[in-house]
Amino acid sequence: MSGSVEARSSVATAVAGAVTGAVTRRCATRGVQIRELACLTAIVAAAAAVRLVNLPVRGGWDSDQGTEMLALRDAVMSGHLPTFGPPASVGLYFHHGALYYDLLLPAAWLGNGDPTFVVAEIALLSLLVVPIVWWIARSIGGQAAGLTAALLAAVSASLIGYSTFIWNPTVVEPGAAIAFLGAWQAWRTRRPWWWLVAAAGSAVAMQAHVAAAVLALPMAVVYLADLRRGPVGQRRRILAWGLVGVALVAVTYLPVISYELGHDFAETRGMLGYFAGPDSAPARDPLTRLLFGAIRILAWPLTRWPLVDLRPAFLPAVAVATSLAVALIWRIRATRAAAMAAAAETAAGAGDLAAVDRATERDGLRFVGGLLLLLIVALGLGLRSVSEVQELPTEQYHVVADPLVLVAAGLIIAGLWRATTRGGSTAVGRVAAGLAILALVVWNVGHWPPATAPDGGWPAANAATQGVERDTQGGSIAIVAVPADKGSDAYGYPLALDGIALTSPADASTVVVLCDSFWIETGCGDSAAEAVWLNLASAGPGLQFVERFAAAPDRTLSVYRRSP
Repeated sequence: MSGSVEARSSVATAVAGAVTGAVTRRCATRGVQIRELACLTAIVAAAAAVRLVNLPVRGGWDSDQGTEMLALRDAVMSGHLPTFGPPASVGLYFHHGALYYDLLLPAAWLGNGDPTFVVAEIALLSLLVVPIVWWIARSIGGQAAGLTAALLAAVSASLIGYSTFIWNPTVVEPGAAIAFLGAWQAWRTRRPWWWLVAAAGSAVAMQAHVAAAVLALPMAVVYLADLRRGPVGQRRRILAWGLVGVALVAVTYLPVISYELGHDFAETRGMLGYFAGPDSAPARDPLTRLLFGAIRILAWPLTRWPLVDLRPAFLPAVAVATSLAVALIWRIRATRAAAMAAAAETAAGAGDLAAVDRATERDGLRFVGGLLLLLIVALGLGLRSVSEVQELPTEQYHVVADPLVLVAAGLIIAGLWRATTRGGSTAVGRVAAGLAILALVVWNVGHWPPATAPDGGWPAANAATQGVERDTQGGSIAIVAVPADKGSDAYGYPLALDGIALTSPADASTVVVLCDSFWIETGCGDSAAEAVWLNLASAGPGLQFVERFAAAPDRTLSVYRRSP
């Protein structure tokens, strides 16, 4: 018996040694040390744990989440892919792309309608940002840059918050990360097939949120620069792969294009109407808009401002954004000088490898800094919400830039780590780099979203509707939102999942009034808004009050039953 155990142990040891050796050799061919790979694996594992723990109750559950789950449920039951994504906003007659729904359909089918499965897929998609920013930063600035960028992405309070609930902007960041990776790799490796990767990531980001269409600008700039620098033969290959990428993006829009051709371009007219409307007019002068836009874009993935600590965290957010911008300029200037020096050494017959590395770092910093500048200008001047600071969540308009900000932070901190004083010492730079990492990690950990959503998430909404179902005594149900723009799908979806079809208030035997006190100054309960709705003719006669209870903070359900 002991001989058998020893034999099995020997076999296991041999297999483990062979696998370790293969991984080590593979890493060596890619220039990645096994120790670095182990660190990256630990960072990704920690990021996964932070995002997946207590997942069923992590994310908030409101009308947006109910609407999106209803759309996914309808698609699974009907077997037809959706034509449109979620509505762009209340009162706007156009939609985000349907590719967002297409990505989540497997989870909706696998979970049989349980939103936790969809949240889990979103969390896993968001997790992709960690190794991708490592890859980009590492290929530009080395091991320290890559691991730092990965660590900051893993602990980022904003990325963690976005990965734990159902909302279409939550997949913008992984889509944008893939797009930036593809564009940078196409430039760095001179392999034009990477433009197909960039196109795939761009399609995901742009269809997840219409504001992410700004991604077409940096992609076009880098593509044209790549096309311009190559010889004639290479240009033909770049042009061919670029056209394939454009075709891929166009294919993802075919359902909308088909609809537009048959409905007098209704979606296009809705978009044009929005941008021509008074709500899109700039509220400040261009310089102020650029300033506030830059602060928001640079500070958001590193501080989660302005969504948390709106006023107390303003100065820290300004400090982080300013430091990032100034340090990025410093790194670009420093690598330019270093690349020129390395090129001079190469001309003298030495330092060829150093010249290549310096040139790559210079190009990479220009890539990151230039695209960030382009996005800040385009978003700051083009979208009013980017330059506004308010308590409502509007960060979805600029999260497309988040991967670049994380890469920039990794490159800057790695540059500090290597920086030397006039005496040749690296101590000052390393202390500064260590303090920067410590400050950002501590700040983000301190601003992580709570382990349980304030509204209790999906389980709380489902429990609330169970109580409503008991009150109906098997009759028909209608849900009315007060105010009407709020929507009632947060509680309509759990009822639909139980096989209960909602009807109009005038025809329902039980009417549930969903009142949101966040939007009503008079509050809920016996509020003027609820009373006004009850007195309308559309409510129908004979409604008798049954009970009223808080389904979540700021949300009250009032149950009325119609008398026979």
